[in-house]
Amino acid sequence: MQISDPRSRVLAFDFGTGGLTVGLFNPHENHMVGFGGASYGNLSGLADPSWKEQDPRDWIAAIPAAMNELRKATSFEADSVVGIGIGGHMHALVVLGEDNQPVMTDGKLLSGAIMWDDPRGEKEGRKLSKELGEPIAARMTASRIRWFAAHHPEAWKKAVKRVCVPSTFVALELTGEFGVGPGEGSGMFGQLDRKGQFGHSKLDNIDRELRKRVPKVGAAGEVLGRLNARGAELLGLPVGIPVAYPEGDQPIGMVASGCVDGRASISLGNSVVFNAVGSKPVLKKRGLVDSFRTADNRHLLMTCMTSGCVVYDELVDCFLGCAQWLGQKTTKEDIRNWLTSEAAKIPAGCDGVLALPFYKGEGVFKQPAAFASFLGFRDRKRSASGDVTSDAAALKAGVLARASLEATSLTLRVGFSEMGLKSLDQIVVSGGGSRNALWPQIIADVFGVPVAKPQNADEAATRGAAYLAVLMARRGAGDQIELAELLSQYVELTDRVEPKADHTKLYKKQLPKFAKSLDRLTPLYD
Repeated sequence: MQISDPRSRVLAFDFGTGGLTVGLFNPHENHMVGFGGASYGNLSGLADPSWKEQDPRDWIAAIPAAMNELRKATSFEADSVVGIGIGGHMHALVVLGEDNQPVMTDGKLLSGAIMWDDPRGEKEGRKLSKELGEPIAARMTASRIRWFAAHHPEAWKKAVKRVCVPSTFVALELTGEFGVGPGEGSGMFGQLDRKGQFGHSKLDNIDRELRKRVPKVGAAGEVLGRLNARGAELLGLPVGIPVAYPEGDQPIGMVASGCVDGRASISLGNSVVFNAVGSKPVLKKRGLVDSFRTADNRHLLMTCMTSGCVVYDELVDCFLGCAQWLGQKTTKEDIRNWLTSEAAKIPAGCDGVLALPFYKGEGVFKQPAAFASFLGFRDRKRSASGDVTSDAAALKAGVLARASLEATSLTLRVGFSEMGLKSLDQIVVSGGGSRNALWPQIIADVFGVPVAKPQNADEAATRGAAYLAVLMARRGAGDQIELAELLSQYVELTDRVEPKADHTKLYKKQLPKFAKSLDRLTPLYD
């Protein structure tokens, strides 16, 4: 079946840090027909409680379960699927042995996939940055490889045959082919060479064994491989369906947002990530701005906040515990909505209260050991008669919530200021945090530009993977369409909010104070 057939569909996978989402996309109606999902988690009992690893085999085990959920949500004919797109969480190091499976020792997993938010790799990243002449963040795969080789030297020399990231491992299982898209590839080792590849000299500099162990880099619209017997069994689909080169969740999130020059995307997921298209990479300040590639091999400029959504989760748990102690029957979602409604009552700027909500440390400010702080709480202002005239800076739920949302947005604004972009016309927000009724407005006010959402904002990565599969299928049918043209046909933005000029002016004044507070507290983290 060709994609021109009205019955044709594409499958899209998003392997997130907490679970897998699979979506079925109808390219003729520009509609996600249904979703399925399955969860997995981090490994327990690691040598250091701060480490974060996952068993790559859990991602594969989740596929049949997610496909079963998809089939419960919607019916489709197996022969109607004309393409498969794959996206996944970026940077995590997966080491594979002779059999293309995770390396085992004494019948046990030698190492799980070292996750992007694992604290290891800071020292190695700093050293690599000097050696390569470009910023290499601690979370990037290159830093994790240096750490792994130093701590498992014998296994690195003899047992490890391939290294990759999550989406590449999944694609390898489904097709037998070993490849990666440019966005995901640049998240492994930084800047690609002029041919859009890793470059032998860079790989040799990182480690002499790398040249023969890394995946090939493909382009958007190209076929990585076709569903093999193993993949067909996992998916319950026929052998031979084309599979696109796998991509990282941030590049495909930009695809779902239709990002072009002048439009940025913010992913409000477990972390909060700001992405924009640049005319050239930014290779100055390590940690503040990362330079990767988009799915169609343009320059992607990124700044992110590891703890972006953690603070709200912490506040929700805190007040949920209080409510339960008082005997109230409520849910996390109820508390989350209540916090948002309380935050909306607080004026912009919280009368000077600042949050530095770095619950997990922050790579953006090169402070992996940073901790959360709140500054500026004051007593309620009262009139001569004792009546409260303002409690915008008081220690109360709404102030805690709003200050946290503002701080996350200000952090991204600090990163954006270092990107050197001439203009920003619009921001597209996606991810679970986009459901927050207040956050998009705060982002619009902090940046001074309109904010909107793409279709299926909660599942933008899945839709982005679907678009890449559609591009591949259309190219396979002889259509020489480019990704930008395809996105102009498919991406529709909704829920637009305009910035409030007085709030933008206030946040502009608040930004230097925010940056100064960061500088003053940095010695405490050390």
